[in-house]
Formats: sequence, C-alpha cells, structure tokens
Amino acid sequence: MDLPKNEFVFSRFPCGCDGCWKHNRLPIAKRYKVPRRDCILWPMMEIKDKKGEGTGKGYNDWRVGRFEPDKQSDERQYHAIKADTLNEMTVRLAKQICRGNFGAYLVAVSTKKRKRGDENLPYYIVKWNETPWQATEDKETYLDDTRYTVKKGHWYCKGTWLEKLPGARNWFTMARSSTTERGWETLVDVSKVAVANLRLRPRSERNQMRIGTQRATIAIAEERGAWRMSDDDHAFLVEESQNREANNEFDMKIASEVMEEEAARINPNSWLKKPETKKEEHQPKRDNKKSKAKKEQLKQQNVPAGWKKKPSPKKKKKSKPSPKKRKSESSAPPPTKRPRRGRTA
Repeated sequence: MDLPKNEFVFSRFPCGCDGCWKHNRLPIAKRYKVPRRDCILWPMMEIKDKKGEGTGKGYNDWRVGRFEPDKQSDERQYHAIKADTLNEMTVRLAKQICRGNFGAYLVAVSTKKRKRGDENLPYYIVKWNETPWQATEDKETYLDDTRYTVKKGHWYCKGTWLEKLPGARNWFTMARSSTTERGWETLVDVSKVAVANLRLRPRSERNQMRIGTQRATIAIAEERGAWRMSDDDHAFLVEESQNREANNEFDMKIASEVMEEEAARINPNSWLKKPETKKEEHQPKRDNKKSKAKKEQLKQQNVPAGWKKKPSPKKKKKSKPSPKKRKSESSAPPPTKRPRRGRTA
C-alpha cells in the first residue's frame, strides 16, 4: 500500500532510535496509525488527560497530511509566473556566456541511441562560438545539415559539441561532423542552459587519465583533445535536469495570453498626467482667543477619565514702575516758614 498522490507524512521530531527504526519498517497501513510507544521520547511525548493518565497517543506520532488546491489562486497566473521566471533566468544566462568558454545545456533523457554523446547523460557540453542573440522573427535555419526552428523573442547561441570520451569517466572530446573536418556546430536555446561558464580541465601531465584506459580512447584524446569535468559539476547537472523537468511545466499559450492582458492594462504615459490638486476653500479668520479656547477644550476631551489637566498658570501683568524720586526730595524734611522780624526803631 502506497500513499495517495497528494498525501504526505510528518512528525514533530523525527527520531532514529531503535524503537523508531523498528516502527518505520512496519507496513505503511500500520506504520502511520499505531502510536510510537517504543520511541525513547515516549515518556515525554505521551498525551495525557486531565487526570494525568496516558491516552495511548503521542505528540510525536507519525501523521498523514494532504495537499489541497488553493481556491483563491488563479491557475492562469501560475503559468504566467513560471514563464516570466524562465525568461528572466534566460536573460541572466545570456549575459554570462563568453565566446571560447564551455557551457552545459539540458536535454531530455532518452533510451534510444543518440547520434552524439551518451544516452545516459541528461546534458550536452558545448564550446561557445559567438555571443548570444535574440531572435526578431520566427524562422528556420540550418547548421551541418540539421534544421533548427527559431522563435521570436527567444535567445540563441552557436556552439561546438563535445561528446563523451568512451571508457573515460567524465572525460569529453570534440565531436567531428560527418560532412566537414571541423567540429560539429549546433544552435543552443539559452533557456535550456544550466551552466553558462563550465570549468573543464584539459588533459596534461598533471591531469592524466586513469591507468588502464584503452589505447583507442587515448588515441582519440590525442587527436581531438580531451577535457575532464569534476564530479561535483556532473552531480549538479544531473540534479538540475530533474529540477527543471519537474518545475518548468507550464502552458506557454496561457502564459502569453495573461502577459498580453497585463501589458494592455499598463499605460506607459501615466507619468505625464499631473495629479489634480484640490482647491483649498478660503475660511474666514477666527478670533485668536476663541481658537485657543477651542484647542484647550479638545485637549481636555482627549485626556483619560479621572485625570484633570492642571490649568496653565496665568501670567501676571507687569505694572509700570512708578517714577523714582530724587534722594533730596525723599530725605529732606519739609521746609518751615520763618517768622518775619519787625524793624526796631
């Protein structure tokens, strides 16, 4: 018994103790329905009732979840987002491609025998022969008797194929064309490029093939040249091919329709229109005393209940100082009248 397509299992703390290891080897029908009582964390994870007694269930038991479609999402927007993401990634890769460097692009894995390369590899290696360019129209072109369909708006770049060197792990050599003596040229769709600048180490004294390599393989390497890819790059390309195949599934027709609708809504000349300014109504000036009293009243309303704001202290009017008297006037006693003396005979 397998889980349905939209279901998954989860737990709070996935444990690797002996009890959980035995539990995970049970059939799926029983594995996710029986509590994990043999787990080392069971004394802490057991769910207890109000009386403190165990209920037989645990917080760390395996549970089954289900993915449900979101009713608020728009499926048409999903296709447009996928197409826009791929387009932005293509433009970024096109800027990274350098003429004369190596690159890797992804292809579908096929069980049939290919004309070039290894049928087990989900990628091809090329040497870039030019800078990328964007097609301005739909057309068909030929390279080495091979027809390629070019679509308007897509990015393309010419390159020379490298095929896998037989009997040598992660070694590649130049592919020879059946019509000409030079390398086999191809037209690469940049949207399928995984690595724009791939580092390949050429065959040298420090970078030799393993001991026991067949003489025919060594002869091809000496004639056409040989380059080795690192194991990490090979693992990345295999994983990237799986991610691209799983996450880049969208309907280009629906995506283009949504993008056209959004482009029609956008007005590129919207910035030319000046925003309308509201006319300010001229209000008559109020008395300053009334406006101040109104502000004080509003402040008292915003104050929390039970708290009164202290009134602002009134300013005392400054009285004009009285004119100072002179010292002579203030200290001197009032003048007394002297009696008149009569004249004597």
